Amino acid sequence: MRYSYEINPRPLDLGGGWRLRLLEDEQEVGGGVFPILQEDALQGIAWWNEMGEPERGHWLAVAKSAVPADARTAYLLAEAHADAESVAYEWLDSRDAPEGP
Repeated sequence: MRYSYEINPRPLDLGGGWRLRLLEDEQEVGGGVFPILQEDALQGIAWWNEMGEPERGHWLAVAKSAVPADARTAYLLAEAHADAESVAYEWLDSRDAPEGP
């Protein structure tokens, strides 16, 4: 059996973020949705204020924008992708584990 996964972007009208597809011999056998978490604007402001200039510059570059709110969205998108990838790796690791007794 061949195991793999895909992480695809989701349309903004569905919440954005990512869709994880877990594949066994190219057939989908599971997965999940990892939307961008909606939050209070104060959380984004606190996030921005807690960062140093190098981190701010990094997230602005990732967002390809000079707007802090866009940097926050880029950060949240990266976090959602990391969550999806973590689930995929856990699933792949479980496929390699020996079956029970």
